[in-house]
Amino acid sequence: MIMKAYKYIFLLSCLWLAACTQNNEWIGENIDAETSSEGIVHLNLQSAEISVDTRSITPQDPMTDNPIYDLCLLHYNFEGQLIAKDTKYQVFGTDAPQLGYQWSPTLTIDPQNRTETLCLVANMDGNHPTWPSRLADLKEMTVDLQFNSSNGLISNKKMYMFGYYEGAIQSNKSINIMLGRMTAAVKFVISAKDASSSINYQIKSIEIVKAAVKSYFFPHNSTNNIFGSTFKESFNPSDFQIANASTEFSYYYQIGENISPSSTNHTQVVITANRGSKSTWTTKRYTVDLGCDRPEVPNRNYSLYRNNNYTFNIVLNN
Repeated sequence: MIMKAYKYIFLLSCLWLAACTQNNEWIGENIDAETSSEGIVHLNLQSAEISVDTRSITPQDPMTDNPIYDLCLLHYNFEGQLIAKDTKYQVFGTDAPQLGYQWSPTLTIDPQNRTETLCLVANMDGNHPTWPSRLADLKEMTVDLQFNSSNGLISNKKMYMFGYYEGAIQSNKSINIMLGRMTAAVKFVISAKDASSSINYQIKSIEIVKAAVKSYFFPHNSTNNIFGSTFKESFNPSDFQIANASTEFSYYYQIGENISPSSTNHTQVVITANRGSKSTWTTKRYTVDLGCDRPEVPNRNYSLYRNNNYTFNIVLNN
């Protein structure tokens, strides 16, 4: 059998913060008037147009992956200690998420302008972990991704997003924080080279093996230890029949980041299909290793990076 998988990557949705002029009090923070002043944060989310296809070959609505439902802001001081946190639950309500939001918390300002860290987390209402008191612990922390077990998409369309800022925090300073989605999006475009009036293909199931089901908050060097469930989606073959070389089907999934995977942890897609005709069906399994390089590239990189979109063109044959 011959299989080809091609990959195209483009960075999806950018989210960032800039300055605004509203006031919201921090929770549980004692502010010394002589050593602190108001730091203004203006959250401005902007989503790029993307051409990810759904099961029905329609352009993917940015509202599927990019809206904000709730926000959590963590403030770690120059010593890496958590000094404040604030949460905005159901910013727009469960049924009315938006692609933009403005938020102006009051921050404690270090009079010596030492480096501090602000972390912003989106869409974890009801699933927030216990935030560690030390920044070093947060940098090694993972979170379980909430997948729909039947199709590998994020449950309730609530994509986890994370971003951070490291630097001095000054009164009325414009602070930019880029947020990124905490999963990778993968699309499989499936066709068949020798499909004809006498040879058909019927797609029976798509299985993603060695998919990461957890994500680090901060960028990490390796994700070899955060694998879990295999996603398997089954289909009615009569509805997904490839009868000629120009027929193709597209399927869209979301998986956790897989960085520098060992040879035993390559993320794979396994496609099971019938080949032949109604009277002579033969069941075939096609396995493709996924990665951000083409299969023919020497020393291929098998990583799948979060906040990226990958398209794999898979041609079934024999």
